[in-house]
Amino acid sequence: MENTERNLSLNVTPVSLSESACCPQLTRGFLTVGQFFSLLAQSSYLSLPVAFIGVTGNIIILVTYHRIGFSSSINISYFALAVSDLFCVLSNTWMAVCFVPAFTRFASRYFRVGGVVSVTGAWTCECFTRITAYITAFISIERCVSVVLPLKVSTIFTRKRTCIALAVIYSVNIALGSYGFVLIRFTRIWSPRYNTTIVSTRRVSSSLLETLYEVVLFFQSFPAVLIPLVTIIVCTAFLSLHLTRSATWRSSLYGKDGGIDSSGNKKEDRSKATKSRSLKELQLAKTVVIIAIVFIVCSSPNAINVLVASALPQYRGSGTYGNTFRFVNFATLALSMVNSSANFFIYLSTGTIFRRAVKRLFRLEG
Repeated sequence: MENTERNLSLNVTPVSLSESACCPQLTRGFLTVGQFFSLLAQSSYLSLPVAFIGVTGNIIILVTYHRIGFSSSINISYFALAVSDLFCVLSNTWMAVCFVPAFTRFASRYFRVGGVVSVTGAWTCECFTRITAYITAFISIERCVSVVLPLKVSTIFTRKRTCIALAVIYSVNIALGSYGFVLIRFTRIWSPRYNTTIVSTRRVSSSLLETLYEVVLFFQSFPAVLIPLVTIIVCTAFLSLHLTRSATWRSSLYGKDGGIDSSGNKKEDRSKATKSRSLKELQLAKTVVIIAIVFIVCSSPNAINVLVASALPQYRGSGTYGNTFRFVNFATLALSMVNSSANFFIYLSTGTIFRRAVKRLFRLEG
């Protein structure tokens, strides 16, 4: 396997930050090394406020759903999604901090920033980004089943089955994502610049590891990116159509006359319990649709970036346009942080139970 193919799977190639100082005008594609690190620094400053919102919001989500309880399978899924989002935001925050120039100058005395942040930041972020994608797809499928089979959805998506499915999603993606920590080892090297030893990374190569790498590379490319994205797009379109039809039906059934038929009698063809359950299902569907739309908007650029890198060898970590690829990859990972930070506001605006629980958490209501 060529180095260009290896860099595709790693996405963020270990690059020494000292390269920007020794050869700032070295151009790889559209960006010089100096321009590349300058853009990373500026993007990092923008990412830090989003990171603070994301960490705070996801912690509140975890505490709130823990208090609400896990009697419903959807609450378990929301809790698992918040865990994944929290780790995604934390790893993104670590990357952003590492590319802040002041921290870079300080950290360079202790470790090779480019290599270490690729392993501990980028790979970790991508792992939890994929977990978020698959959990979002799982939630979307559950809502679609609730529309098609409303009377059987509770027996299909039981709490036990939901926990098993979420455990499988976490286990498989973490197992695939941990290949970086197998191929790349942390080591100590001598730094003449600082006259001391610093932490760096080195690649371990063997026939067994290379074979394992080829298998992981296959699953980390098209399937890992496209399967959840396509699933979410299809489910979102279906749920959006369902919401539109439901709104039209409810408008005709409970129109401007407040539910009064032609004979002057109130329409009571459905019990209050049935009506309440219907409203709850529509609210859940609306929440899932908004979550899915935000995910599609934030994840599509990364999917396009991976597809372009797969088709064009020069648009990869060690290719002619390596700097451009790495910066776009960093920017798309930052978008995943935006996606992981948005769910708190989505739940707050669309979830009545969640909103009340948050108010009680902060003692805004009795």
